[in-house]
Amino acid sequence: MSKHTVFAFVGGDRRQVYVMLGLARDGFEVRVAGLNAEELSGAENITVCGDPQRAISGADCIVLPVPYSSVLSAQNINTPLYDKEIRIGELFAAGQELDGKLILAGRADERLLAMARLGGARVVDYMEREELAVLNAIPTAEGAVKIAIEELPITLHGSSCLVTGFGRVGKVLCAALKGLGARVTAAVRKKSDLAYIKAFGYDGADITRPIPEPEKFDVIFNTVPKLIIDEIFLSALRPDCLIIDLASKPGGVDFEAARRMGRSVIWALSLPGKTSPLTAGEIIRDTIKNIIDEQAR
Repeated sequence: MSKHTVFAFVGGDRRQVYVMLGLARDGFEVRVAGLNAEELSGAENITVCGDPQRAISGADCIVLPVPYSSVLSAQNINTPLYDKEIRIGELFAAGQELDGKLILAGRADERLLAMARLGGARVVDYMEREELAVLNAIPTAEGAVKIAIEELPITLHGSSCLVTGFGRVGKVLCAALKGLGARVTAAVRKKSDLAYIKAFGYDGADITRPIPEPEKFDVIFNTVPKLIIDEIFLSALRPDCLIIDLASKPGGVDFEAARRMGRSVIWALSLPGKTSPLTAGEIIRDTIKNIIDEQAR
């Protein structure tokens, strides 16, 4: 990667702060808009800009946060550390300024891809990268364990835990829970996953069928981004069962039914940015550097 690469960051949480600081320490020029953080003020190789157009002008790569759009308004960039709104459309007001630029974004959707194409820019979703997804599962799982410890009136040691899904996060989370002495059940669709679950010493369940003895669970961790914990499932749980949904939008819980039934549900989005921003930022930084290197070949 050429040290002449200029990065423009727009928006983001604490993760992005550490991404910027890491790239700046590596000798890259970093421009920032839509993010206030004391660490960035006066930092070498970092310029804090008053508006996104100033940051974008002359930059080779535009880095958007994860998720790139705000959960409060899909029309805005995700700017939790900024007191003003930045419309997504502002990024593309520069017209030919975007021609040939690379946009790196978390959770890129068709709208962003279409707007970038019109401006002549290319989009890469860094959250789709395998090296990031695997390593990002660690702070996500640790964050979920932290929430459970804080919210439960019992120890995880000796508790009965259900993990729905056995992808990257599910695998790491099951191992962490078992390491703490919990009784772990993993609910999945694939027979091959059930075999691995048995090999690792967990209990297995078929997620396409009613889960046996649902009343035994003290806490449920969902990792599947589709409706898994519906009203029927909720009604079979103990009233004091804690549900932690780790899935991205639309989540895997019938939140309206849970609210009506008075169930305790926590939708824990973007956990790495909240519980382990330095580690998560370093993972994103390394992934960005990998992408830039590949684009240059």
